Amino acid sequence: MKQRSLLVIGSLLECPAGLALIVMPGYAISFLLGVAPRQEEIVVGRVAGVALVALGVACWRARLDAGGPALVGTLSAITLYNAGAGLILAGAVTAGKTGGLVLLSAAVVHLGLALTFAYSIFRSSSKSGKT
Repeated sequence: MKQRSLLVIGSLLECPAGLALIVMPGYAISFLLGVAPRQEEIVVGRVAGVALVALGVACWRARLDAGGPALVGTLSAITLYNAGAGLILAGAVTAGKTGGLVLLSAAVVHLGLALTFAYSIFRSSSKSGKT
C-alpha cells in the first residue's frame, strides 16, 4: 500500500476517535474499556483526544509531501503511536483488568497498522538505499 494511502487511513481513523474523546469522553472510554470513567479519566481522555486529532491532521497534511521530512516524520510518529497503543491495549486485555472484544479489536487494529506503517517505511528506505 502506498504511503499516501496509509496516511489517509491514519487520518480517517484518528480524527474521529479523537473527536469522540473530546466531545463525549465518557461514552468513548466506556465503549473502549467497558467501564465508566471517573472525572479525572475524562479529563485525560479529552487531552488524548486532542492529541489524536493533531496526529490525524498531521497525517492528512503529510500525505501531500513527496518523500520529504514531513512525510518521514509523520510516518515514524504514527508508527510509534500505533505500536505503543496496540501494546498497551493488548496488555490491558491480557491482564484481564478491563475491556473485552472492543478493546481486543482496537489492540489488533493498532498493532496491524503499526506493522503496515513500519513495513512501508522499511520498503521505502531500502528502495532509496537508506538503511
